[in-house]
Amino acid sequence: MTGATWTPPPDFDYALRQADPQPVAGCDDCERLAQRRSAARSAGDGSAATDANVLLRQHLQQDHP
Repeated sequence: MTGATWTPPPDFDYALRQADPQPVAGCDDCERLAQRRSAARSAGDGSAATDANVLLRQHLQQDHP
């Protein structure tokens, strides 16, 4: 199919992105993962930044319930 384009419906919400998880003050693992996310963003690597967010969320659920 050539020339076809996708047009989102009028009520399509592009803001599906979750807010970044926040590190717990004083936790070295949280700080390391937050720094990893920041470095990935600075390098323009959105995939690595997302990976760091996933790891930080997992860490928060496991170690800071």
